[in-house]
Amino acid sequence: MAEPAISLNAVEYTLRHLFQVAFSAVDVPFLAELGDRNVTISLKNVQIYIPLMDDATWETFLAGQLKPMWVDNAAGTLKIPVFQCDSDFDGEICKISDHRIECSCDLISPTFALLSRYEEFNVYALNLVDWDEHDRIPFEGTLADKYDMVEIPLADEYAMLLRRWLCLFFPDRFQAVPRTPRVVPTHDIDLLYRFDTPFQSLKSIFGRDLLINRDLKMVRKSIKDYRAWKQDFYQDPYIQSVLEFAKMEKEAGLEPVFFFKALVEGDEDATYDIRDVRMLQIWKEIKQKGGVVGLHGSYKSAGEEGRLRMERKLLESELGTIQDAVVAGRQHYLRTFFSDDPNSLDLWQQAGITDDYTLGFAERCGFRCGTCHPYPLYDVRNDRVTDIIEHPLIVMDGTLFDYMKLSVTKASTLTQKLKQRCFDVEGDFVILWHNHATTREFEEYYRKVYLPIVSS
Repeated sequence: MAEPAISLNAVEYTLRHLFQVAFSAVDVPFLAELGDRNVTISLKNVQIYIPLMDDATWETFLAGQLKPMWVDNAAGTLKIPVFQCDSDFDGEICKISDHRIECSCDLISPTFALLSRYEEFNVYALNLVDWDEHDRIPFEGTLADKYDMVEIPLADEYAMLLRRWLCLFFPDRFQAVPRTPRVVPTHDIDLLYRFDTPFQSLKSIFGRDLLINRDLKMVRKSIKDYRAWKQDFYQDPYIQSVLEFAKMEKEAGLEPVFFFKALVEGDEDATYDIRDVRMLQIWKEIKQKGGVVGLHGSYKSAGEEGRLRMERKLLESELGTIQDAVVAGRQHYLRTFFSDDPNSLDLWQQAGITDDYTLGFAERCGFRCGTCHPYPLYDVRNDRVTDIIEHPLIVMDGTLFDYMKLSVTKASTLTQKLKQRCFDVEGDFVILWHNHATTREFEEYYRKVYLPIVSS
């Protein structure tokens, strides 16, 4: 008997995600039995038959060479790709007979590849892509790129197809309970102070605003901000942005996450000292307004064993009674090492990180993991589910204006489209906006791209 390319553990892991998204439930009991390149799922006395890729087809898919068919999603609003279709595929991806749904394409293997980040674990072995300058997997050459699906939450769209079929054909057994979609604002505090030293202040005002931006109005505003900071430390524009985020997002009923670097003066890449007693007032205001403080793992922590754990303990120590524990994390520069030993999953688990917000592409906004729902990451090396819940990053400010170099209008259009795609599948629109990207040359992006997202 020919076996599917992925294990029964991987199949069950993928099905749990699909059913949880489809029915907004923590656990949907089912039984999965592997057959000859297929799986039969028993769910409330209904059988669902889904073909699975064999090894050769799986390798072709991972190489980006498996031709997809494009079909309507469950809502009929978007074309989505399906793979490993039957030879007589006529555009219908499911057939119903008695208590059985027969699917004509593989909904499981592509979903598993995206959720587990399988291509990143095997990037060297399969010779798919090379790491970029920050040791990240680049967008170009990934499955999302090769199959042109970075703007499609494919796993969630597959879940909605399953929901539609089960609720339509078996309404006495399946009822949709829609999940309330959310905007999840997150903020990486790479720079906490704009005016920390006289040299830094002069460089910021005259070096950037005058010589680079060539904007006298901006220079005058910066001088005004500098004078205010001289009178009151907390009037620093970057600190004010943090406090403004917390206040505004509380008023909007949102739950923001603020990621701070746990570094001290003298550490590589330390732009502020986490031990500075003035941090306490900032953290207190964040917590009073319902925000969460998370760990922004340093550049080296992505690959240096023990470092992330040390940083987390330092941040918890400095927070004291303001926050019981630090369990949320996002790596600086979105750096992960899925193929290394130890890999990122090991480091996150050792550090006590239970909720990660790192997985998004730096160069492209969209769905790196194929989903916008929180979900447990998978340890491909050991073929098992981990306890780390991933909150996929959909949009980052720098991606819009630094990498994609979009105008304000195009950035707004793309951001609103991706938010709607998340809401259509009842997921979370996780957006990252840095506190230093609210003023000066970033002000128009902030006002016209970010503010409409969190205020609507």
